[in-house]
Amino acid sequence: MVWTAAWTDFVICLFFGYFGAHKFRERKAGMGILYLCTLGLFGIGWFVDVIRYLAAAIKGERIQGNRPRRLDANAELPIITTSNLVLSNGETCHYCGPATFVKTKNVIVGYSGGSQGTSIRIAKGMSVRLGAHRATPIRGDVQERTPGVLSITNKRVVFSGNKGAFDKRITALSAVTPYKDGIAFQFGAQQYPLETKETEYVYEILARIVNSSEDA
Repeated sequence: MVWTAAWTDFVICLFFGYFGAHKFRERKAGMGILYLCTLGLFGIGWFVDVIRYLAAAIKGERIQGNRPRRLDANAELPIITTSNLVLSNGETCHYCGPATFVKTKNVIVGYSGGSQGTSIRIAKGMSVRLGAHRATPIRGDVQERTPGVLSITNKRVVFSGNKGAFDKRITALSAVTPYKDGIAFQFGAQQYPLETKETEYVYEILARIVNSSEDA
């Protein structure tokens, strides 16, 4: 067994969880103080957390609460067994998490300069409108967001959603652009922008996979 950060988290929870050490590491100070004062919620909370941390360590995943996940330099790529992907022979899923596909559309958002004009009656049942002119349309960018699931394997990048879904080979990846709250994958001339709360983690996993394939 290769020792990873996930196993370190488990050991800390096992031996110091009674005092809320793992909760403070998760940046849940309130729960950490509660665990400290109640000795791990009278042992019940500590026992449940030990089981959760053990299961996560076996899967190679980390429970980090509100902390952004990071891939340690010497750690192996995580292996996800709960992905909904249909994997081919020799294919392993290393990331699976929520993401949102963002599509920007340029649409008419309003009008300016329009005039209703004046209606003049010239005969019974007949009138003429004078001075009316058509308003100028105002265009603007509107973002359409579609939630879904982003999965990354050693062979593919897949986004599953009602709109913007794609399934692309990593070998066809042209560029990856990380943002503060998202990441954009470019395959040829087509770009797929996704919002995610784990931008750095996703980028690190993808970079590790690409580098591994180049070294092979």
